[in-house]
Amino acid sequence: MQLVIVTGMSGAGRTIVLRRLEDLGYFCVDNLPPALLPPFAALCQSKGEVERAAVVMDLRAGPFYAGLPEAVEQVREAGPPPFVLFLDASDDALVRRFKETRRKHPLFSRRKGILESIQAERELLREIRALADK
Repeated sequence: MQLVIVTGMSGAGRTIVLRRLEDLGYFCVDNLPPALLPPFAALCQSKGEVERAAVVMDLRAGPFYAGLPEAVEQVREAGPPPFVLFLDASDDALVRRFKETRRKHPLFSRRKGILESIQAERELLREIRALADK
């Protein structure tokens, strides 16, 4: 079974990638909490009916997101290893995208602007970015 984990910066195109993977025949799940990644991978493997799966995991998981690196390592140890795709874009592009939409950045607050929220997200995602295959 092939498992793709799509993660990365808010506004970098995770949803678009997930839609394309679904078009390619992947079984797709959006916003899976990291703690559910190992059981999800095991379920897909045990049934034998799912050849390709993709999940999007990001800061929308709130306090659960911090467990993503550990969950990825657990799945890698159980095998076969997942492919981790980290999506990114320049700060300018991300600021522009958030200004064009009505959606707020997951870390946005009135005290911090969009750029500061993006920079804080980059810091939070540093560890998972280092684990990414691409």
